[in-house]
Amino acid sequence: MNAHANSHSTFCHSAQRIEPDRCHARTRRAAGWLLATLLAVVAVLGLAPAAHAQDIIRVTPDGGDSANGSDWTTNAASLQHALSIAVSGDEIWVAGGIYTPGVTISDTFTVISGIQLYGGFAATETLRTQRDWVANPTVLSGDVGGDDITDASGVVVTTTNIVGANAYHVLWLDGASGTPITATTRIDGFTITAGSAAGKFPHNSGGGLYCAGSGSGNECSPAIANMKFAGNSVSNNGGAMYNNGNYSGVSSPSLENVIFSGNWADNGGAAMYNNGSSGGLSSPSLINVTISDNASDARYSGGGAMCNSATGGGTSSPSLVNVTFSGNSVSSNGGAIYNDSQNSGGISSPSLVNVIFSGNQASNGGAMANKATFGGTTSPSLVNVTFSGNRATSRGGAMWSNGTSSPNLVNVIMWGNTASVGAQIFNDDTTVTPIISYTLVSMTGIFNGGGIT
Repeated sequence: MNAHANSHSTFCHSAQRIEPDRCHARTRRAAGWLLATLLAVVAVLGLAPAAHAQDIIRVTPDGGDSANGSDWTTNAASLQHALSIAVSGDEIWVAGGIYTPGVTISDTFTVISGIQLYGGFAATETLRTQRDWVANPTVLSGDVGGDDITDASGVVVTTTNIVGANAYHVLWLDGASGTPITATTRIDGFTITAGSAAGKFPHNSGGGLYCAGSGSGNECSPAIANMKFAGNSVSNNGGAMYNNGNYSGVSSPSLENVIFSGNWADNGGAAMYNNGSSGGLSSPSLINVTISDNASDARYSGGGAMCNSATGGGTSSPSLVNVTFSGNSVSSNGGAIYNDSQNSGGISSPSLVNVIFSGNQASNGGAMANKATFGGTTSPSLVNVTFSGNRATSRGGAMWSNGTSSPNLVNVIMWGNTASVGAQIFNDDTTVTPIISYTLVSMTGIFNGGGIT
C-alpha cells in the first residue's frame, strides 16, 4: 500500500472515534471521483464500445453500387450493394421494380442475420408505414439472362415460362456458417420468382429461397411476410422454399400473408420442403397463407405443395393456421401435403387449424398423405379442416395413411372427394390408428379405417 493510501487509512481510523459518518462520506466521494475519471479517460481514448445506430438504406432499380442509400434520389443504392453494406439492425427499403442478383446462375441475394428487408416503396416515403407492396410490386427475379416469359410486373407465372439458365436461388439465407438467423431477420413485401435450382446439392433445392440451418447450434428461422413465391423450379426438393434443419440444426421460418403459386419440384414439396433430419428441427409457422397450383413429380418423395420430412430423430411438424391448399398435384403421395417420418424416431406431426383443401390431386392421398415407418411418428392434428373436390387416382381421395401413422381429426369435413378406392380416407395398414371426432365424412368415406368416435 502506498504512503498516500496509508495516510488516508490512518486518518479515517483515528477520525472514526470522533466523526465516523463524515469520514465514510469522504471515502465514498474519493472513490466516485476516481471511477468517473477512469471512465472519462476510456471514453476519450475511444475504448468504450459505441452502439450501432439503426440505418435505413434506400434502394431503387437504378441505384448505385457505391451509394450509401441515404435518400431516394442521388444516393439510392443498388440492392446487392445495400445487402453488402448492411449490418444487423439495419433496414433496407426497396422501391418497386425488378431486381436480379447478377448475370450468372450462381449469383443470389444473400441476407445476413438481423437485417430487415422491406419492399413496396414508391421511392418517396419517409416512413415505412407509407409503403404499398400491392401498388408498387417489388420483384426479386432469378432471370439473370433476361429471357423468361413474364407478366407485366416481371413475374414468371409458371415454370414452363423459364427460358435458359436462371439463378439457382433468388434468396440465400445462411444460418449454418455464421450468426444464427432468427425472427429479427425479416423479409417483407416482395415477389420471389424465376429461381431455378438445377445443380448439385444444395443448388438443386430452394429455387426461391434456401434457408440453411443445419448443424448443432445453427439456425435459419427468419420472419417472412406479405410475400409471393411464383414460378420457381428445382431438380430436387422445395421449388419455392427449402428449409434445411438437419444434423441438430433448426430451420423454422415464420410466414404470414404469403402466397405460393405455380412452383415446381422434380422431387417433393414444390412450394415448401421442410427437412428435419438427424436430430434437427424444421417446423415453420404459417398464418394466412395460400398455396395453389404447385406441382411435384416426387420420384422419391411426395407432396405436391409441401413435404414435411423427419428422419433419424429429427422433427418436421409445421403449424398451419388459416391456410388454403388448392389445385396442387403430385404423381405419387399427397397432392397438397406429404408427412413422412422414418428411421430411428423421426416425428412429422403438423398441426392444422382452419385449413381448406380443394381440388388437389395425387396417386395416393389426393390432399394429404401420412407415412410412418421404421420407428417414425406421424400424427397430424386437424381441427376445423375441410377436404372437398380432391382426387386420388389410386387410394384415399382426401387422405391416405400408411405404416403406424395416427392422424387426429376434430371437426373435419370430407365431402366430394374421389378415388379408385377409399374416396375420403384410405388406411393402407391395419397399424394405422386414426382418431376421428365430430367429423362429417360422406358415405363412401373410409376403407379399412379405424373407429369413429
